[in-house]
Amino acid sequence: MTCRKKPKQRWKILHGDALDQLATLKPESVDAIVTDPPYCAGGFTEKGKQAARAMGVRHKTRWFTGDNMGTAGLAFLLRAVACQACRILVPGGSLLVFCDWRMVPALAPALESAGLRHQNLVVWDKGSIGLGKGFRPRHELVLHFTKGGVKPRYFSKSGSNLIPCKRVPARKRVHPTEKPIELLERLIEVVTPEDGLVVDPFAGSGTCGEAALRAGRQWVGIERGRAFCATTSERLAQVEEELRCASA
Repeated sequence: MTCRKKPKQRWKILHGDALDQLATLKPESVDAIVTDPPYCAGGFTEKGKQAARAMGVRHKTRWFTGDNMGTAGLAFLLRAVACQACRILVPGGSLLVFCDWRMVPALAPALESAGLRHQNLVVWDKGSIGLGKGFRPRHELVLHFTKGGVKPRYFSKSGSNLIPCKRVPARKRVHPTEKPIELLERLIEVVTPEDGLVVDPFAGSGTCGEAALRAGRQWVGIERGRAFCATTSERLAQVEEELRCASA
């Protein structure tokens, strides 16, 4: 199949620190920041790693940069991200941050104190329960903040702040905390216009970038891990080619 002439690239991956790279973006140039930061999962998996070492076996959980951060450190980091969000978001633009329920009491005030407005809490229903005893979790949360001054910008009806979507099977994950493309697409379509710009300061393997491209948006990702930057570049180049050929 012959595809049409290659258009201008609609995505970019920046290697480096999230705060350093966010500082390079132009004021009021971003429609939404959608991100899944490293929210201290390492604090829980570390117990499993220690137990595995004690038994002389290898633990299957993969570590990634920032996963060992404590609550205070994460709140400090995300408040700094929120301060940059106040600068680079268009008026009414959105900041969507995935988080564990344990982090909400610390993160919500930190983001709000940066000058953003807390609009809602989105619940992602994974459809299957986690490990443990008692009331085992089957959800994750998404904090929704907007830049004040005008009404929040919405471009698609979501129907509910409860979004059912199956998690990515462990065998198919490129990144340990990878989120479903369908979930990210739905979030992006609600808070950004067609051809709008989405930024992810903790890009991981580029899932948010793929979701943005499939939703008809532009995307800029930031990632400290050089290997994940390479993975993202390869992944998004393939997605862009697929979409270009499909529309030829």
